Amino acid sequence: MKRLLNIYHNNRQAPVALLDQALVSGANFVTGVLLARFLGLKEYGVFAMAWLVVLFFGSIQQSFIIAPLQTLLPKREQEERASLRTSLFLIQLCMGLLSMLLTWGFCHLSTTLFLDQTPLGALTLVLPITVFTFLMNEYFRKLFFSEVRQTTALILDLISYGTQILGLLLVASAGELDLRRALIIIASSNSISTAYGLMRSHGLSADFRHFTRHLKEISSYSGWLIGTSLLQWCSGNFFIITAGGLLGPAPVGAIRMAQNVVGVLNILFLAMENFIPSNAARIYQQYGLRYLYTYLRQVMFLAGAATLAALSLIMVFAREIIGMLYGAGFEQYDDVLFGFSILYVFVFTGLPLRYFIRTIEKNRDIFVSYVLSAGTSLLLAGPIVSSFGIAGVIAGLVIAQVIVQLWFLYSLRPEISNLWKSST
Repeated sequence: MKRLLNIYHNNRQAPVALLDQALVSGANFVTGVLLARFLGLKEYGVFAMAWLVVLFFGSIQQSFIIAPLQTLLPKREQEERASLRTSLFLIQLCMGLLSMLLTWGFCHLSTTLFLDQTPLGALTLVLPITVFTFLMNEYFRKLFFSEVRQTTALILDLISYGTQILGLLLVASAGELDLRRALIIIASSNSISTAYGLMRSHGLSADFRHFTRHLKEISSYSGWLIGTSLLQWCSGNFFIITAGGLLGPAPVGAIRMAQNVVGVLNILFLAMENFIPSNAARIYQQYGLRYLYTYLRQVMFLAGAATLAALSLIMVFAREIIGMLYGAGFEQYDDVLFGFSILYVFVFTGLPLRYFIRTIEKNRDIFVSYVLSAGTSLLLAGPIVSSFGIAGVIAGLVIAQVIVQLWFLYSLRPEISNLWKSST
């Protein structure tokens, strides 16, 4: 009972974080089902590959802006937070505009969407806007959670994802849903929620005196993490990109379909991302390494039990789940869902190690781990995908996870040794 009370005390925002992430993951889940059913597996695969562009910039944002926001902002005294918050917003705005410009350039110079024959001309405007609005919406929701304003974050997501699902349903019911319209609906929904987030922001000022200092501090903190994000994106997605080139968009659609089902665990994983980094930073600053380890061990034990239960159900009923959600014609891909369930076991085991390393600011080791993982992915992707197809994609993603976690354990040898000595 004492352990449960300790967990609750340090995670009082967890219930709202879980509710919010249930909303986000549920909306993404419904979006995936709607797009797969109404676009067809091939065009859904094209959407999945286009969405990699959004996720690419989202991964950079996570390292360059969100991670400092979650870790550095809680450590500041009250009077220092407004200045840092303003600097973070300006950096986010600049990054969003730059990402939009780069996406426009990518679309404008390309004549096909990745390796599919779908013209990019119709997406030249809507995909850049989708990237920008996605990044701004994500910034505000993470900001509100970092400031322990969970209800505001929940309302923001209700606006964003509620209008998104409603728009998709209306257009799909009229028989007019296609790739371009789907992106327009997503961008429009994020625009509305971004406007709400801007109105609800506190502490923004016109005082830019500390902007340069904050930019240097944020760059110093996130330097290794940015490189890590690029490598992580390559490590995690290069197998999928290779599958698109060698196998075509339909297998990519099947992979995305399986990710969408297993992604129900993102309700838990991303909810933890909303509060664990900030709590871990506070605990480490106030009490030290031993209490940080105890906190992570306790909260991850409960999360691990929930993860194992969910994955077990998905593996046992994989075929029935696929048929119920996507139709009988998709049941042939139940083995893909089974494989991704196994992959997510390895994804979960890496979470506490990553939280630990980020909190003690050994970000260089995260970078090194993904250098090794990305290098392995680049070497193996072609041969393993061409030889084993979708099974090769799953195996490659598991190998990438194992490499990262082995390096994490190696880099934490001094801390593990100190914890071992303090417990004996």
